[in-house]
Amino acid sequence: MIKRIITSIVALAVFFAVIFGGVVPLEIAILLVIIAMLYEMYTAVTQTKAVKVSGYISAAIVMAGIYFNMFDTAIAAMIIIILGFIVFLHGKVSYKELFSISFVSVYIPLFMSYIPKLRVDMGLQYMAFIFIIAWGSDTFAYFSGTFFGKHKLIPKVSPKKTVEGSVGALVAVMLLCMLYTLIMDLCGHHIGGVEPGIFGYIKTGILGAVTAAVSQLGDLAASAVKRDSGIKDYGKIFPGHGGFMDRFDSVIIIAPVVYYYCMHIIGM
Repeated sequence: MIKRIITSIVALAVFFAVIFGGVVPLEIAILLVIIAMLYEMYTAVTQTKAVKVSGYISAAIVMAGIYFNMFDTAIAAMIIIILGFIVFLHGKVSYKELFSISFVSVYIPLFMSYIPKLRVDMGLQYMAFIFIIAWGSDTFAYFSGTFFGKHKLIPKVSPKKTVEGSVGALVAVMLLCMLYTLIMDLCGHHIGGVEPGIFGYIKTGILGAVTAAVSQLGDLAASAVKRDSGIKDYGKIFPGHGGFMDRFDSVIIIAPVVYYYCMHIIGM
């Protein structure tokens, strides 16, 4: 428990330093997190060096495509390269591993790129929703499940998660997003650019409820991969918390959802 608390304090200090340090430090931090997450997922998926090499090449192409706004071209190039690996490594490497690696190589860089994108396109107050929802969902699901949990959610994937914990997280994050909107309103940083009123609070409440559900899906998917891979945590860099994938499995899946919701619904 002490390790978890100390790790959380240090991690939060670094997190806030990056968040308030501007766009460039944020982009650098996200890039480093992406690399760490790729390493952890590649290690979980395969032990074959050639497959990991194909993954890093694919991920580099995808990230370049995102950066230079040539994502379609990057995906086409990545597919050609993966098919090349399948042909030239036939009999040595399973195509299933290569396909798994190619998915990871797109999923992690693409979804994580929405974090700085939201910061640039709409501002820090909107980007904050991603972390409020993801970490709020994890926290309230844990406490709701601990105090009220009786019915298992999906025991084959995650034995400790309960229906009560899931529902508690949805309700709590919905209220948390509405509270955050109210605080921003009182501080003069109106979500949506104008005083939100009751309709504005409802919109952010819906964002919280929907993305809390999506957040739990990301957590469960990451747990399923760990279970199939026979590992407890993706890494050990955060004592008591695991690796980057263990901490960002919810963040990564909701980032694009929050981005498009904020852009097309809240920001209207």
